[in-house]
Amino acid sequence: MTPFSAQALQDLCDHSRAKLGITGAQVAIAGGDGLLQAVSGTANAELGAPVTDDTVFQIGSTTKVYTAALVMQLVDAGLVDLDAPVTRYLPGVRLAAGEQWREITPRQLMAMTSGLDNGPYADTGRDDDAVARYLGLLAGIPLSFPPGSSYGYSNASTNVSGALVETLTGQCWDEALRDRLLRPAGLVESVSLFEELPYHRVAVGHVDGLVRPWCFARGCGPAGSSLAATARDLARFGQVFLRRGLAADGTVMLSADAVATMQSPQADVPARTFADSWCVGPYRKVWGGVEVFGHSGTTPNGSSCLLWVPAHDVAVATIVNTPHKGYPFADAIFDVVFRDWLGVAKPPRPVPDPRLEFEASAYTGTYDAHGVHYAITAAGDTLLLDAHGIGGEQIRTELLPIADHRFLPADDAVTGHHTWDIAFTIRADGQASLLHNGAFAARRTA
Repeated sequence: MTPFSAQALQDLCDHSRAKLGITGAQVAIAGGDGLLQAVSGTANAELGAPVTDDTVFQIGSTTKVYTAALVMQLVDAGLVDLDAPVTRYLPGVRLAAGEQWREITPRQLMAMTSGLDNGPYADTGRDDDAVARYLGLLAGIPLSFPPGSSYGYSNASTNVSGALVETLTGQCWDEALRDRLLRPAGLVESVSLFEELPYHRVAVGHVDGLVRPWCFARGCGPAGSSLAATARDLARFGQVFLRRGLAADGTVMLSADAVATMQSPQADVPARTFADSWCVGPYRKVWGGVEVFGHSGTTPNGSSCLLWVPAHDVAVATIVNTPHKGYPFADAIFDVVFRDWLGVAKPPRPVPDPRLEFEASAYTGTYDAHGVHYAITAAGDTLLLDAHGIGGEQIRTELLPIADHRFLPADDAVTGHHTWDIAFTIRADGQASLLHNGAFAARRTA
C-alpha cells in the first residue's frame, strides 16, 4: 500500500504530538486493501484513559463532506436538482435578510458560494427538530454577497443542506447519516447521537483542563458540531471517493457521476493557504500538479483533517483532542507523509515578503460577519487588523504581505490558530469588498 512502515507512522505521530503539546492523537493512512493507524497520548486526562485504535474524537467541519454526500445521494435518486432554487425543497423557510437568498441552489450551498453568512453558533436544543430551529435564526442576517458571485465558507449553508436531507428523507440528520451513510459504508466507529456514545471509547477535549460540554449545538450537526469518528473511519470514508462511490464491500454509496461532481472545482478560494478551490462538498488543493481533496475542522473538543489523493489511491486522516493544535499537527504529519513518503510536493507554509508593495487604501475600512467585526487600518507602511468577537477576544495584529491581496497575520490567534492567511476580494474599482479570514468571509460595511 505505502512505502513506509507502521513503526515509522507511530514514531511520527508520537513525535508530532509531543512536540506540539497535544493531549491525544490518531493518524490513519488507507490505500487499496491496506490501512495503517497510529495512536498516541490520552483520551481523558481526568480518567487517565489512553487513546486506543477505536477511540472516537469529534471531527468538526470535516462532517460537511458527509452532509454533502447525503445530498448527492438524493441527487442520485432524482429527488434534488443541484441547480434549482432551494426554496423548491424548503418552502416557507427564510434563509437571510432581503430577497436575493431565494436564488440559492443546493450546489451553491455545498460549494460555499451561496452568500449565506457563516451564521450563529447557537444551541437550538437536543430534540430532532434542532436543525429546523437553527434555520429559524437566519432570517434577519444579511447575505455576505449575492448568491453565486463569490466564495465564503458558511456553517449556516451546510445546516441548510442538512435541513434539505431531513425534509426529503423524513429523518432527522443524525438518523439519515447513520442509516444512509455510516452503516451502509461500514463506518461503525463513527457516531453523532449522544445516545450512542456509551457504546464507544470517547476522547474529550483538553484546553487548560477538560472541555465541557461534549457538544455545543445539535442544530449545527450537519456543519460539524457533533460527529465523532476514529482516524481510520475517516480514512475509510475518504476511500469511498477513491473507489468512485463504493464502500469497502462494494455497496454503492454514490454514483461515479456524483463523486465526479463532488470533486469538480466550483470557486477559487482567495486565502490559498487553506485551499486552492472549493468543490461540491470538499476543498481541492494542487500540490506539485497532484490533486488533493478533503476537508478539515475544529470544535471545542477535537480537530481533524481528511485528505484523499486519487492519483495515489490513498487517504490520510488526523485527529486530536487539543483543538487549537489540530491544524499544526495535521501539517506536521502531511509534511512527512506527502513530501517524504509519497513524493507529493506539498508546498511549505508561505513566508512574508517585505519587497511586496500594496496599496493599503484598497483594504482599509470595516468588515462584518455575524458575531465578528474587523477593522483594517494603516500606519505608514504597516497594515493592521483589529478583530472583535473571535473566541470572545479582541485581537490586533499586523498583516504581512505574501502575495497580491494576501497576508499572513503576525498573531495567528486571529485565525483561531488555523495557520491560514488573510485575503481580500477586490471589486472592479480596486477596493476590497470582502475580507477572508482563511475560509470565512466578512462583507465590507464601511
